[in-house]
Amino acid sequence: DRSIRGIPELKDVLIYDDGDLLTLVNKYHGVAPDYEPGNLVEVDFTMAAWDDIKVKKETYDAYKEMYEAAQQQGYDICICSGYRTYEYQQELFEGNLADHGEEYTYMFSAYPGRSEHHTGLAIDITSPSMDWALSQDFADYPEGQWLDEHCQDYGFILRYPKGKEDITGYGYEPWHFRYVGKDVAKEIMSKGITFEEYLGEA
Repeated sequence: DRSIRGIPELKDVLIYDDGDLLTLVNKYHGVAPDYEPGNLVEVDFTMAAWDDIKVKKETYDAYKEMYEAAQQQGYDICICSGYRTYEYQQELFEGNLADHGEEYTYMFSAYPGRSEHHTGLAIDITSPSMDWALSQDFADYPEGQWLDEHCQDYGFILRYPKGKEDITGYGYEPWHFRYVGKDVAKEIMSKGITFEEYLGEA
């Protein structure tokens, strides 16, 4: 399926991390199988759903700031996914295909090499109130609403908004946030646009 809702042909492949916070990885722009981001650090277990979640240091510093602000205001959030290897993304993708079929998988699971999680700049966030699950209901929970309103203050954007499926190629994911830095995040979120639109790639 070559449409944006399927798996279109790649336009380019990133071989190494050049440190650009605005690197675009999506269905058209991939990374090489051995791509690994620089500055990977492990997320402290108090802020994560389990051990050994890694993200880029810039992402982590911003997340810590956001996590502490959320805690102070009574919201309990935690990272349940950060950096993913090509192999791990392949396992997830194949598992989704087996469990949910093509149509769902293409909209909610990135083909290996095309996941933002390869960059170390993307995180999935959940909460104990959600029983650590990832679902679209997160938008109706206080934590999900708080993140939607405040993520840009810490340099994050909601990466796959509702109604933008034909631009992002993915379904609405109120749990998936991407670090882009505060100025860019505020512009994207205030305009209600996608990262693709911001970069002129839509």
